[in-house]
Amino acid sequence: MFESKQHRRLLFLIASGSVVIRLIAVVLFRFDMDEGAFEFEHIAQNLAAGNGFWFNGYGDFPEGPTAWEAPLYAFILAGYMLLFGNNLIGMAFIQTMIAGLTCWGLGVYATWLVGPAVGLLTASVFALYPEMIFMPLKYVAEPWLLAELILFLLIGFKYFQTEKVRYVILCGLIAGIAALTKESALIFPLVLMVWMALKKRLTSKIIRDTVLMVVVMLAVIAPWTIRNYKVFDEFVLIRTNFWTNLWRGNHPGATGCARGFDKELIDFSLDPDYSARLHAELHGNEVQREQAHKKFAFEFIRQNPGKYVNLSLRRFIYFWTVDPTHPMSGNILYWLPWIFLSIFALVGGIITRHRWKDFSFWYLLFAIMTVVYSLMLVLPRYRIPLLPGVMLLAAAGLHWLLTRNRETRDA
Repeated sequence: MFESKQHRRLLFLIASGSVVIRLIAVVLFRFDMDEGAFEFEHIAQNLAAGNGFWFNGYGDFPEGPTAWEAPLYAFILAGYMLLFGNNLIGMAFIQTMIAGLTCWGLGVYATWLVGPAVGLLTASVFALYPEMIFMPLKYVAEPWLLAELILFLLIGFKYFQTEKVRYVILCGLIAGIAALTKESALIFPLVLMVWMALKKRLTSKIIRDTVLMVVVMLAVIAPWTIRNYKVFDEFVLIRTNFWTNLWRGNHPGATGCARGFDKELIDFSLDPDYSARLHAELHGNEVQREQAHKKFAFEFIRQNPGKYVNLSLRRFIYFWTVDPTHPMSGNILYWLPWIFLSIFALVGGIITRHRWKDFSFWYLLFAIMTVVYSLMLVLPRYRIPLLPGVMLLAAAGLHWLLTRNRETRDA
C-alpha cells in the first residue's frame, strides 16, 4: 500500500517526531496541565486499594459501586497505580507513546484511503496540532480511544479489501474494547458498514458481517453489563450519566455546556430553591439518582421547548467552533489552531466532494455525534474522536492548495 521505502521512513520519522514533541511538552508543562484524572483517578484509587469500582459523586454521596464512566481507562489507571503509585507523570509518558502509535496509524490509514502525500500531511497535522500535543497530559479516556479508533479503521480497511471474516471478528473485538473506553464507540460497526455499503454495495454478506461484528462487540461488553445488572438490579449497558448530562445541559440557567459563562461548573450556580428541590430527589443508588435527573430534564424541556431548541442550536455552534464557557477559551492556542484546521478541512471537503464516499465514514460519524451532543451537552473533548477525520480532510485541502500553488508557479 506504500509508494516506497522512503514513504515508510518519512511516516516513521513524523510519528517519532510527534513523540519527541509530546515528551518535551510533558517535561515543560506537567505542572501547568496536571489537574488529576477527575473521577477516573478516584475510581482507580478505589480499585488499587481493593475497594472495587467505586465512586462518591465528587463527595456528594457515600462511596459505593458506580458505572459513572466506561470502565477501561479507570482499570488502566488502577494497574498503573499498583505499579508506580499515584504520581501520574508516568501515565503521561505512556500516553505519549500511545499518541505516537496513533500518529503512525493515522498516516497509514490516510495513505491507504487517499494517497501517500495526504498520508504524510495527515500524520504531520496530528503531530503538530496543539490540542493533540498536550493530550497526553490530560488523564482522560480519549487518548486511548483515538488509538483504538485508528486500529479499528486499519483493520476495517483490510476487511474492505478482502471481506474475510477474521477481520470482522477483529473489528468487533476492537469496537468492544473501544466501547469500554468510551461508549460513543458503540456506533463504530454501523458507521463502518455504511461506508462499506456505499463504497461497494449493500449485500447480504455485508449485513451478516455487520451482525457478527455487533455480536462480537456486545460479547466483549457483556461481562461489564452483567456486573452492572448485579450491582444496580437494572440494565446498564456500559455506564450511567446519560440523563445526568442531559440535565446538566437543560435546566433553568443552563448554558448548554457543563459550565456557566463565569466558567464555573453549572452545578454551583443553580437557583437555591431549584437546587433544593432537585437534591431532595437524589437518593438511592446511582441509577435511581439518574432517574431524578431525567425527570427534571424532561420537565424543563416540556415547559421550555423554545429555550431547549435555542440551547440545542447553541450547542451545535459551540461543538464546531469554540465553547465560550471553557476556561481555555481565552487562550489563543485553544481557538486559533481549530479555526485554521476547520478552514483547511472545509477546503478539503469541497475539493474531494466527488470522492465523498471515501470520506463517508467520517461524515456519518460527524453527523451522529453532532446531533447527539447538540441535544444533550457539549464539552470540547467530546469532539476529540472526530479530529482524525477533520485532520484527514484538512490534509486533503492543504495538499490541494500546495500543489495548486506549485502548478501556478510552474506555469
